[in-house]
Amino acid sequence: VATTVQTSNLQAIGLIGPGIPSRVGPYRTFDARPSVTWRVLDLSLLASVRAAQARTRQNEADAAAVSERTRAAVIDLYLQTLEAGSQARANEARITTAEAVLHQTNLAEEAGRSSKLDIARATQQLEKERAGLVDLNRQRDVLSTMLQKTIGLEARAPVALAELPAHAFSWDFPRDAIVREALDARPERRSIAAKENVISSEIEQAEKQRYPKLDVLTNYGLSGQGPDHSLGTWEVAASLTVPIWTSGRIENDIKVAQYRRDQSKQEDRQLSLAIEQEVTQSILEGKAAADQFQHLSAAADAAREALELARLRYESGLATNLDVVTAQGELAQSEEELIRARYNGLLAEARVARARGNVRLFADAR
Repeated sequence: VATTVQTSNLQAIGLIGPGIPSRVGPYRTFDARPSVTWRVLDLSLLASVRAAQARTRQNEADAAAVSERTRAAVIDLYLQTLEAGSQARANEARITTAEAVLHQTNLAEEAGRSSKLDIARATQQLEKERAGLVDLNRQRDVLSTMLQKTIGLEARAPVALAELPAHAFSWDFPRDAIVREALDARPERRSIAAKENVISSEIEQAEKQRYPKLDVLTNYGLSGQGPDHSLGTWEVAASLTVPIWTSGRIENDIKVAQYRRDQSKQEDRQLSLAIEQEVTQSILEGKAAADQFQHLSAAADAAREALELARLRYESGLATNLDVVTAQGELAQSEEELIRARYNGLLAEARVARARGNVRLFADAR
């Protein structure tokens, strides 16, 4: 809706002569009408729609990749927290053993079969185990806080974590099949593929900017001196726009998009190599952890037996307290290495599932 009050210069349109005024007005005009414009033909817009759809798929793939990384981080922290808890429980058992050894040494000293040096050694070993327990509890609580933060919980108090059941490690993984599965399933690759579709649509959109565009305009309304002195008027028009010269803008848009497409292909190549390396490394680490776990299990059993034999020999006077303390240290080292090997194997399994593009496979297997 528009209304104006104006004067017009008659001489400007060639009305010059005797008795003709130089201007006319002031007079009022009034115009009210709806107007509809319809772009009938614009092939570049179709490419723009396809690009928008591809961007939606790219954003969905990016969101899936972020979710997958978050789940992998949660599982990683979860396993680290469980490992610290397992180490702490093993340490508590060793503290009980160290207290029993110290008590045994005190009895031997009272019976004249031991010395103050033996008591000092047993006391040192006991306090060393207690200090280790304090550090392990600290690690467990810190990791638990980090886990809660990653999940999105308020870290007000430590949470109770379900322990994973013991299971035998099986690493009969077909590497080539897993690599093919990972290349198809990883959301990062789907994101790059969607990005390439976006760029292809942008190239098509830029190329079709050279094509003509057809618009249709129609309106109908009232025109006159005012709402009460107006007549109905209408208009139907069509316009065809043909780009003749764009100063190289279209060519530059195409070149930039083509460069981005080449860059995206290189990113996809690098990502494929990284995924293949990730799968290979995870399988190798898992196999090594499984072999270590088997050997360290036997070593830990032997260390427990050695400690018990050293205590019996010391009680019988066939060995010194130094043998018992040494056996205690070897048992502590064996148990720590055994627990570390178990959780290294679990972490490797989780990373294989992550490399395959679905870290939930690790949880489902439990």
